[in-house]
Amino acid sequence: MRNLAVYLLLLVWIPGVAQGFEERIYGAYISGEMGDWHRAMEEMEQVWESTGSHELLYDLVVAQYGYIAWLISQKEEKEAREYVKQAEEYLEIILDRSPENARAHAMLGAIYGYKVGLNAYKAVVFGGKAFSENKLALELDPADPQVWMEKGNIEFYKPAIFGGSSTEAAKIYAKSVKLYEADRQGLKHNWLYLNTLRSLADACIASGMYREANEVYQKMLRVEPRLKWMREEVYPTFLKKYQGKF
Repeated sequence: MRNLAVYLLLLVWIPGVAQGFEERIYGAYISGEMGDWHRAMEEMEQVWESTGSHELLYDLVVAQYGYIAWLISQKEEKEAREYVKQAEEYLEIILDRSPENARAHAMLGAIYGYKVGLNAYKAVVFGGKAFSENKLALELDPADPQVWMEKGNIEFYKPAIFGGSSTEAAKIYAKSVKLYEADRQGLKHNWLYLNTLRSLADACIASGMYREANEVYQKMLRVEPRLKWMREEVYPTFLKKYQGKF
């Protein structure tokens, strides 16, 4: 009976607990403190194991998605592969229960995208799966900003020989940003929105649209002035390299 009481109490607390984790991941994103990000993920996993909440499980996968990107940037490929495997397993659990979950399909496509980068010899196979999952996600919910964000990632990282285009990716990212901003309430503590802006700036730079990239960077700092790594590193480096070109 005691275990049942604890379980029911945790279910009641889930919305507040989830919001707390959301705030912590967001704080880690704007500060760049990835140790905080990792600790939050570990605690999210513990709560999920205690409650079985699919909503929290999806939030955990999104946190893992961001952490994997950081691991890859740090050349920590072994650990990245471990999280990719785990995230894929969690998404299978979510999709087994909710097969029409557009965001889960888009996230699964993103995980396949990571597999492309971590397993170059299987790029064609995993690239095809990433495209298929994103296509299905768009069919299920063509107005979801996260789905469009992942479509932008596919377009941006797809080799030009296979039709990839940074200019087209910029258009897709811009669409995602617009959809995010249509829901003002959903922008609170939303690191994915800020990350989509960052991706839009990257695509603009790759396309030679330096003025547009500058506007996006300035917008990011208006939206979140505490964005430490943008204010102190990324934006100053961009200005030093491209200021005379716009």
